[in-house]
Amino acid sequence: MASQIRARGHAPPTRCLAMLFAWFCAVSVHATQPQVTSLGELFAIAHESEPGFRSAEANVAAARARTREALGAMLPQLTATANSNGNRRRYETLSTPPTTPHDRYHSNGDQISLNQPLWRPANIASWHQAQENAAQAHDQLDDAEQQLYLKVSTAWFDLMEARDAVEFTTAQRDALHAQWNIARRAAELGAQSQPQADDAQAKYEEASADEASAELDLAAKLAALEQWVGPADGLMQPYLRDDAKIPDLVGDDLDEWLEQVDTHSPALRAASRAIEAANAEISKQHAGHLPTLDMVATYGDTDQAVGNFPGQSGYRIRQLAVGLQLSVPLYSGGTQSAKVAEALAMRDKARDDQDATRRQAILNVKTAFLGWRAGQAKAAAAHIAVASAGTTLAAAEEGASRGLKTDADVLTARQQLVAARRDMRKGRYQQLTSYIKLKSTLGELSAADLDELDQLFSARESDAGTLAMAPIRRKGS
Repeated sequence: MASQIRARGHAPPTRCLAMLFAWFCAVSVHATQPQVTSLGELFAIAHESEPGFRSAEANVAAARARTREALGAMLPQLTATANSNGNRRRYETLSTPPTTPHDRYHSNGDQISLNQPLWRPANIASWHQAQENAAQAHDQLDDAEQQLYLKVSTAWFDLMEARDAVEFTTAQRDALHAQWNIARRAAELGAQSQPQADDAQAKYEEASADEASAELDLAAKLAALEQWVGPADGLMQPYLRDDAKIPDLVGDDLDEWLEQVDTHSPALRAASRAIEAANAEISKQHAGHLPTLDMVATYGDTDQAVGNFPGQSGYRIRQLAVGLQLSVPLYSGGTQSAKVAEALAMRDKARDDQDATRRQAILNVKTAFLGWRAGQAKAAAAHIAVASAGTTLAAAEEGASRGLKTDADVLTARQQLVAARRDMRKGRYQQLTSYIKLKSTLGELSAADLDELDQLFSARESDAGTLAMAPIRRKGS
């Protein structure tokens, strides 16, 4: 055993270099291979880079700070002051004859003051208002996260749909190009007229234009995704599996989902908190008409080299004062009454905003539920079309191998299969987007839901049944 260890420990240098070079090549190849991004990973990227979500997080931090501010206004306020002055004083006596003596002296002073609010209703209302604002900020953050999920997933599936459209237009162009070649050859041989060949060419040119338009639309969809996740050049999307079976995730009862709006929607909870904060603002402004009571205490030390009058000796004073300070507002020119009226109007606005938020949430739930149903119907119908197109393609390929079909027939059958797959996936994208919209409106979309949705996708085109898989790039890149 020892000899084996020694043998392994003294491997020839050339062998070690070869092993190191092979390892380096393997690591380099792995590092350069594009990695497929799952929906969950995409959301993690958006969490870190999307400015709107980071803004909502900063708003939460600011709301917490305002809560500590409001609490601090009810606690003792302790201040210390100190001064040191050089003084020069000239004065004139009323004696006969008058004299004008002058003094030069130094004076020092320091003081500690304590103020403890005892009765300040406005401070208490401000504290309650800050608590409601902090809770509202948390609800707004939850809603921002859910809306980010919806925006990113919508852009993600739009990008997939645009990619499928490129595949379809490419297959359509190839099929029409083959038909044009056949028509052109037939026109040369006199089997068809030249107008028929020209018509085939026109269809091919139109298909080429459609392909270019689809590629530009793909670039636009990629740009739309970048506003949520940042630069996305070279991003690799997975493929929705043709055999993926999407379970019924929404059920048949729309009313059951609508009943959850008031209790589950983070946007509606934030709107309710805004009303509570507006009520606290009304209480705070009403308190501006009320007296306030504070306990105050001061301790001071004053040293002065000379007295306050000519010829008077210097002094040192130590003074402690403790008492109560009552402040009663009498008249403010109508300012405080105007503030109360403003607070009442803002509460009315908050109530209207809550009603608008509820209506929007209900609309989102309904459109998402109905969108799921519509997408489910489209996907089911297209699934049958995919099976039929697959059979047609197999028959065309078999016929071509026996000389009974042409390459144009095979390309046409392939085009029909790609179109059926595109329609099926479009319906499924609509289902998934509607499901995410439904869950995000109610604030219930979680990482577990994303993991479940990612199981419907495949990183490899052979597993998904697609024709090709390539990194998504802008046209011309």
